[in-house]
Amino acid sequence: MGRIKPTTREQYAPHFPPTGTTDRINGNDRETTDDERNHEVLHSPLLSSSFEKCHRSDPLFDQCLRNAVNGAIRMLKDGLPEFGILPLEPLAVDSLVIEQGEPSSPIKLKQHFTNVRLSHLTESTILKYRTDLKKLIIKAEAITPQVQFVGNYSMDGRILVLPITGNGVANITLHRLKTHHELIGELVERNGEQYMHIRKYLVHFEPKLVTFEFGNLFNGDERLGKTMHQVLNDNWEVVFRELRSSYEDTFGYIFKKISNQIFLKVPMNKIFLE
Repeated sequence: MGRIKPTTREQYAPHFPPTGTTDRINGNDRETTDDERNHEVLHSPLLSSSFEKCHRSDPLFDQCLRNAVNGAIRMLKDGLPEFGILPLEPLAVDSLVIEQGEPSSPIKLKQHFTNVRLSHLTESTILKYRTDLKKLIIKAEAITPQVQFVGNYSMDGRILVLPITGNGVANITLHRLKTHHELIGELVERNGEQYMHIRKYLVHFEPKLVTFEFGNLFNGDERLGKTMHQVLNDNWEVVFRELRSSYEDTFGYIFKKISNQIFLKVPMNKIFLE
């Protein structure tokens, strides 16, 4: 299994908003009250009357949630400032280190990415959605036409029997991606309200195709670079299988933090209506 060290923007850190936060308006500092923060959240488009509401007693509760989540994904494209979520097209990841080096692996590789942009995540469609609110478990299956991962990279290692080294701009694209999501939560209480904290977010990827493009491989040697790209893309299933867990851990880390920006600000009875 690979090792990851993702770093995303601070707004994705899961925490309750502090009381008495200071805002600057017209050059003057003033304190934002809990009531004002609650008003912003509860009047968010995500909770508006036009947004689909789902009642736990509804026999089609999970189907309703599937439709509601698909609507929420579209809203996330432009961000939800009242939840501290910036626009997700593209989603920015500041830094990411992926290491694969198991002795029996055909791939031994260390990759360092910076200034990464993840595109097309909000074009995902939820196909299945299942909840077990007693156990606080949510499972979903989604399809995304493509997810594009673009950023600066440096890497060194071995792919199959060939050495690889380079630094430049990388473009990794997952085509026709099916993603399995599993959210495992726990109850937390604040001011008499119950919230669902996502403590674990598991992701499993099943792409139909993965394409790799790394600029400036082998210090710009075009012949070696062309050969390596052919090896990578002709053997994409082997390459991705070896790196899959690292990418899944990375996306799970990001999705968990974004999910908690919502779940830790909206009580459970406002998300899953009684």
